[in-house]
Amino acid sequence: MSKKVNNPWRALGLVSVIGADLAICIIAGVMGGKYLDNWLHTSPWIMMVGLFLGLGAGIISMYHLIRPYL
Repeated sequence: MSKKVNNPWRALGLVSVIGADLAICIIAGVMGGKYLDNWLHTSPWIMMVGLFLGLGAGIISMYHLIRPYL
């Protein structure tokens, strides 16, 4: 089930969605971690966990986006 991307606009759209999705996942993880840090008074620790969880979620999401094209 390999789909070739022959249209450059479609390829540009895919790359844009991948970048935006990764950024949104990381920002959501950091903001959620900051909120929990302020609430629980555990200054940088939960934010760092949120950063890595957001990065992991972004990578998994990127994989699911590009899997049909592999």
